[in-house]
Amino acid sequence: MSAQALPFPSRGDPASTSPLTDRQLLAMVCGGDIAAFGELFIRHRRLGEFVARAESDNPSDAADIVGEAFAAVFQAILQGRGPVESFRPYLLTTIRRMAHRRNQKETRLVVINSDTVDALSFAGHDHVLGTHESIILVRAFRELPRRWQDVLWYVDVEGLKPAQAGPLLGLTPNALSALALRAREGLRQKYLQQHVGEATVQSCRDYLRYMGRYVRNGLRGNAQARVRQHTERCTHCSAVLAELRELQASMRTKAIE
Repeated sequence: MSAQALPFPSRGDPASTSPLTDRQLLAMVCGGDIAAFGELFIRHRRLGEFVARAESDNPSDAADIVGEAFAAVFQAILQGRGPVESFRPYLLTTIRRMAHRRNQKETRLVVINSDTVDALSFAGHDHVLGTHESIILVRAFRELPRRWQDVLWYVDVEGLKPAQAGPLLGLTPNALSALALRAREGLRQKYLQQHVGEATVQSCRDYLRYMGRYVRNGLRGNAQARVRQHTERCTHCSAVLAELRELQASMRTKAIE
């Protein structure tokens, strides 16, 4: 089913001034009002194209990816296995997966550098984080396991409740909440680690690589003790540790905490 073949709604009652919510439109589609899907298409096409361009290695593929994703979501709804409450997260997940599948199929390397674009999307309207810090945050986010990225995207970026996001990842609300806690802690550690520069002394290399986790007390037993002992006798690593602790204190005023 092509994008051109998707159903479009009628103009409706011209006296109506309150637009229907996504949830209402989705309920209408599930109830057999196929034309309501056209409004969802119009409403989310531009955002879908934005995500497709960011995720695809070839921007010219974006329109095709979006059309295929909308058609796939439409068919899933008709077959009773599509989204029930949250249309946009389901659509964006479908777009991302289709873009990645196309990248793999065509065996091309991703050449687009979308750090800045992703930073604006990830930070939203929070002006506490500057552009530079937002980019660092996004780079830390990208180093997380894909499942952790997904749960943070749904819960912290899209603002879904565990009961809404759980079915998208095949998890119960409690399991999703637990996963989100681990993912947030992982993001904090990666964010701190992004601020650690390259080791200029070979003997410091094996300690600096764990600084982000060390500051968050994320290392196990002996490893935590070894890093502590090294920082007590190394001037350079002690200075790095002091900077990270100062940064961690400031994180409470930023989106990452």
